[in-house]
Amino acid sequence: MANTPKITEPTRFILVRHGESNVMVDGVVGGLKTCSGLSAKGQQQANLLGERFVTGSEGSIDIVYSSPLPRARETTEILLRVASINHEINIHDDLEEFRLGEADGLTWEQVREKYELSDFEQRDPFVAIIPGADSRAGFRHRVGEALSFVAQNHQGATVLIGCHGGVISAAMAIAFGLGPGQWHTELAPDVTSITELEIRTDSERGRRWKCLRYNDSAHLRGTSVDPLSLQDTSH
Repeated sequence: MANTPKITEPTRFILVRHGESNVMVDGVVGGLKTCSGLSAKGQQQANLLGERFVTGSEGSIDIVYSSPLPRARETTEILLRVASINHEINIHDDLEEFRLGEADGLTWEQVREKYELSDFEQRDPFVAIIPGADSRAGFRHRVGEALSFVAQNHQGATVLIGCHGGVISAAMAIAFGLGPGQWHTELAPDVTSITELEIRTDSERGRRWKCLRYNDSAHLRGTSVDPLSLQDTSH
């Protein structure tokens, strides 16, 4: 008699992109050196996000993680405060946005001029273009390792993760099995949007992903802080 495949309880990721940040408004690269948190509009967006969790329609949260960057951490803090979710925020360094190394603090115009990024999509995904930066492949691997760590340590839990557009794009690419060279498939989720993924392990098929929703920012529709009015959707 064949062995029955062993399937683990799914871990559910609630991936939340941060609100509008000061570095977005200023048009600069916002790494650990430069990021100073949310703009006033970003704080309003995070408050509206938190209100979604007050009603309980988003379900219960078992554990909370965040990127170390202030814009993601502040968004997570506001959400938890507004929704009266009394969980500690676990900072995981590998949930940080795509690292741009020595370009941290430069304007995006300066970055494009200095590092000639016009052919970015055609370059080797395993080689970093900017000194000290992630390569595309390295970034995706880093995000995958972070999500694997969370899933392995919190099997069957619902995990809220405050993060970034790049991290969400990487998670979606991993879930759909896209390679790091397929940069044209990168996504641009709205600020404070919710993306929900589920992962479980099957002893025969390995990891199995399911996308439950992507880029849900209904809480901002029709408000003065609707992300559709924002021009810069990067980082």
